[in-house]
Amino acid sequence: MKRKFVFVVMLLVTVLGLLLIPGEAQAASATVEFTTSTSEVSTGSEFTVVCRVTSSEVFSDVEMKVLYDASIMEFVSGGRKVSGEDGILQISSTGNEDEVKKRTYSLRFKALKAGVGAVEMGRRMTVKNLQGDSFSVSANRVTLTVKEPESSEATPDPAAVATPVPTEAPSLSTNNKLKSLRFDCLSMTPKFDTNVLEYTVKVDCDTNILYFNYVAAHNKAAVRIKNNDELLLGENDVRIVVTAESGDKRVYKLKVIKESESETRVREQQEKGKSDITFSVYEKEGSIFIQNQYQFQVVDVKDDSILPSGYVKTSVELEGKSVTAYTMENDLDNNYLLMYLKGTGTEPVLYQYDRMERTVQRYTGTMTQKVNKGGNVAQEKEFIPKTGAWLYAALISMAVIILILLIVILNMVLRRKLGRGKRELDDMDF
Repeated sequence: MKRKFVFVVMLLVTVLGLLLIPGEAQAASATVEFTTSTSEVSTGSEFTVVCRVTSSEVFSDVEMKVLYDASIMEFVSGGRKVSGEDGILQISSTGNEDEVKKRTYSLRFKALKAGVGAVEMGRRMTVKNLQGDSFSVSANRVTLTVKEPESSEATPDPAAVATPVPTEAPSLSTNNKLKSLRFDCLSMTPKFDTNVLEYTVKVDCDTNILYFNYVAAHNKAAVRIKNNDELLLGENDVRIVVTAESGDKRVYKLKVIKESESETRVREQQEKGKSDITFSVYEKEGSIFIQNQYQFQVVDVKDDSILPSGYVKTSVELEGKSVTAYTMENDLDNNYLLMYLKGTGTEPVLYQYDRMERTVQRYTGTMTQKVNKGGNVAQEKEFIPKTGAWLYAALISMAVIILILLIVILNMVLRRKLGRGKRELDDMDF
């Protein structure tokens, strides 16, 4: 019986240990997409291949190799994070302190000779978040057909050229226009017209270089981009200079407006139609504003009687901005803060900010009594991740089962010993 008891206990301990072993987390995934505005180009012309790295989870660093057919195309430029030649490029965007869901790189090539060339991801590809977790990566492959430019000159008749005829020297083309111009951007106004020279272009906070495709109206015109190495927050002056064969120049001026991180986040959430727009912070004309589905201005409390008992003034760093807030005097690190916010056309009132959920809601005073009694809201309400709730339930259930089994087994052992003792007394001869 003792052996059975030991065996049952060991079995239960083993089952409990298996429950405690965490399941292997499924790795986050990322996608590499190569795109180009045209699948056919002429020899001698330049074209852009856009490389986008996207994921449903945020990531920080990207490091990858890109392969291309060096016999068909020649690498021209790709920004400071792209380098290489002879068919292999290295994209190295590491050491980033921000986490995003998309990073974009522009690869500029020149068509060398007729044929079909491809641009694709090499074997080495790393996408990581700030915690160092690696993402699984999938990618596509883009192909381009390079053709010789069509000649407009007719084949000469041998009989007609039998006798040399003096001809005038050919004149150089003065055509310095763009035939087409397209951008990878949020918006462009006005719509491109070859004779319109000024445009306003808007891009998101993740765009460091303006990605575009163009076609010159004359195949011997040269196109050069200025001030497009590193876009800064706000307005940027980018220019496209088209130089004709004759040397005549035409300048297309682009006012490129780059969004802040907060503006991009709010816009994306509004585009998705979310009603629970999360909180973001930005500065405008010397004041700090908070944006969810409404816009609020952060103001200071002038009358301390407005604050509930037990709260003191402090400041919190939110998205790089110092925001005035009020926290519990006996629990400065509490998850909940109070902010004095003024809505559009309304008087300022107290709002409660949740550090963990990054949300704001109207303060109702439900914590005042706990504060006055010196209570710790963070300790009274323990946060349990939803993903681990099943594990806690399983552990509690297993503990109850083990306790019941132990009681049953001990009861059986005691009964067995009492029965054996009774039989020994009956066998004794008094």
